[in-house]
Amino acid sequence: MTWSVPNRIITIVLALLGIAYPVVVYFGLGVVSPRVILIAAITAVLLRAIMFFRAHKHGAGAIACIIALILVLAGYASDILALRFYPVIVSAALALVFTLSLFSAMPLIERFARIQTPDLDDYGVAYTRILTKVWIGFFVINGLIAFWTALYASIEAWTLYNGLISYVLVAVLFVGEWPVRRILKARHQRHITDHA
Repeated sequence: MTWSVPNRIITIVLALLGIAYPVVVYFGLGVVSPRVILIAAITAVLLRAIMFFRAHKHGAGAIACIIALILVLAGYASDILALRFYPVIVSAALALVFTLSLFSAMPLIERFARIQTPDLDDYGVAYTRILTKVWIGFFVINGLIAFWTALYASIEAWTLYNGLISYVLVAVLFVGEWPVRRILKARHQRHITDHA
């Protein structure tokens, strides 16, 4: 599907709002009620779901709808708690998506790898499966920490972890994987050469 400029702008804005969510909540609570922020968050998630459905017609949009539904249900218990649980739900959804992809013909990391290397060899396929599991582990741990901050941490600590530290950890894993991959690939090539 060809995207119009307004669709692209909306998608970018919604993605940036999702990334900045903890900071928006932190500062927003000093200006408006938690209910207003929760309604805005649910609206943003549903808009993202619509954009995903229109562009891809697959699971990402369904997951966004589930997140919105959970936020709505949680909002009945406590607006503040519902706001704090958004990062937990996102981590859980990502862990689920990556896990389910392991049972498909091509795990997510392999799909990403094949964009750059379409003719991925058996070693590369095996490596991407392991890396998919690493990301699952990361999202589970990140979700558990976010869960703890949602229940027990101050709003400042919750914002610091979910609005900064978790993104730094994502970047460390993403960037740190590159030299590890290079080292393991070189070792694999040497092994092949030695046994040729």
